[in-house]
Amino acid sequence: MPSSPRQTFYKTDPTQGTLRLASGARLAVVPLDFLRAVHVQLFEHFSDNCQDLLYRSGYEQGLQEMVQLNEDLQEQYGGGSFDLWQMDAKFILETWWSLHAQAGWGRCTFDLTALTRSIVVIDLEDNPIPAALGHSEYPICHFFAGLFAGVVSFYERAERHATELECRAVAGPRCRFVVAAGGDVDSAEGLRQQGVATAEILGRLRP
Repeated sequence: MPSSPRQTFYKTDPTQGTLRLASGARLAVVPLDFLRAVHVQLFEHFSDNCQDLLYRSGYEQGLQEMVQLNEDLQEQYGGGSFDLWQMDAKFILETWWSLHAQAGWGRCTFDLTALTRSIVVIDLEDNPIPAALGHSEYPICHFFAGLFAGVVSFYERAERHATELECRAVAGPRCRFVVAAGGDVDSAEGLRQQGVATAEILGRLRP
C-alpha cells in the first residue's frame, strides 16, 4: 500500500508531542487564525516599522537556512571538497524550498533566465499569508520578500533586495517577487506603485 503524503513527509512522536519532516526538521502546525493574530499584533505594536521588521526577519532566516543547507549538502556530497556555489542555482533553490513546500508554505517556481544580471523572479502559489489576512490594497508578503532576498544574497555572495510585484491579497493570480540589486528593486517597486503592469516592469529590468 503506497504511503500517504503525511506518512511520506512527516514523522510524529506522540510521546514527545513533536512533528518532524522526514529530514528531522521540527515543525509547528498552526491555524490561519494564528498567522492573522501575529500580523495584527505586529502592526499594532510596531506600526510603520512592521513591514521592515517582517522583511528583516525573513532575510535573516533565509541566510541562516542557506548556511544550514550548505552544511547538509557538504555532508551529503563530499565533505571539504563540496562547493555549493559551483552547483546549479535552480537545483539549490528548489532543494532549499522543498522542505518549505512539505511544511505547507506553498508551491514555488524560480525564473533564473536573468540570473547573469542578478535578477531572480519567484512565483509563490498557495501562500498562507494572503489566505490568513484576506484582501489588501497593497502586497503584504513582506516576510517572504525578505526570505527570498536572504537566500539569493547567500547564493550570489552579495546583498540582494526583493519586492513583491503581485500578491494574492490584491487579487493577483499568485504572489510574484523579484530579487535583484537594490537599485533595480527600488525601480521595480516605484513602477509597481505607479500602477505599471508586472510584465512591463520585468521587461524593463531584463531587456
